Amino acid sequence: MNATSSLNFPITTTISPAFEKWGHETIRATAFFLIPTEIFYFSIYFLLKGQYGKYKKLSALSLVTFWLSSWMNPISCGPVAALRNFAVAIATLRLLDIYARHRSLPQLRNDPPIWKHAFLLLTEMRYESFTPNFVRVPRSQETFNEPLQFAIHVAIFCALQALPQDWALVLAFEVQLSIYIIWTAIQLLVRYKGSPALFGRLYAVESLGDFWSKTWHNVFSAPCASLAYDPIRQNLPKLGVSIPIARSMGILAAFFLMAAFHVYALAPMLTDRALFRIGMFFVLNGFATVGEAMVWGREDSWVKTGLAWVTEMSLAAWTAGALGIPRGVHGIKWRDICEVRI
Repeated sequence: MNATSSLNFPITTTISPAFEKWGHETIRATAFFLIPTEIFYFSIYFLLKGQYGKYKKLSALSLVTFWLSSWMNPISCGPVAALRNFAVAIATLRLLDIYARHRSLPQLRNDPPIWKHAFLLLTEMRYESFTPNFVRVPRSQETFNEPLQFAIHVAIFCALQALPQDWALVLAFEVQLSIYIIWTAIQLLVRYKGSPALFGRLYAVESLGDFWSKTWHNVFSAPCASLAYDPIRQNLPKLGVSIPIARSMGILAAFFLMAAFHVYALAPMLTDRALFRIGMFFVLNGFATVGEAMVWGREDSWVKTGLAWVTEMSLAAWTAGALGIPRGVHGIKWRDICEVRI
């Protein structure tokens, strides 16, 4: 009697070509960033040692190599190319932000070894461990339970999947929730022990100013301040411009900077029409936020809150309408992930 089983159980080991391409290009893009990131780290290291000549040369070299990585490593998978562009843009903002502050860097509360100090400056976009920092936490968030709020926002996102996905407002809020979920998931995985929450409660916004300064993520608050707001706010009064106008122009400059940042980063995935709306989303939000501050200032009002929700959801719906986003999670065609062009 032959004891060998004649039954065959075929096991599928073939990876989808789209995911194989996505994986290969992600690894390659990451590898191309290792050298400019290392150069960036050592530029900060020499800055902390007071060797400003070496710091400036290495900073310039790091900036050039980050941008050369895009040219030397062409990527055909749209989402990977967009992530690569985000990395280049973030590194550029970080390099320029540190350069703008290199004569008066935020200070640590303790005195760690220089290698650790340099690593914190490299990785903390908001200078969380430093004073001053760029974390804006309202009183209502001082006891904020980030994992709990993450679960609540995921539940809201799942509940919205049951609604008609052709409704513009549903789609717009889903986009904002998706960004919240992705960023917060990364934050929960890689944050330092004392890192504060990235977001506030998206469902509890009271004004446009509240949304952009306290509720939406503040990852880019530092470069927006050093590269856009502060230069405008400090120099326009020297030309005879009133302080309120200079402050408003500084806020607008920060929104314009974020418009350019997002348009560049998302260019590999979006059509020209969609990129235009992405840019205008930030520009129009800037004007709306300045207008709100001019009318109400810091005064609370239900009219102010209502108009903030109407304005933000209208702009988000108008922007999402040009993106060709799949209607609901079930509409995503994962096999075509590298061919995304919306």
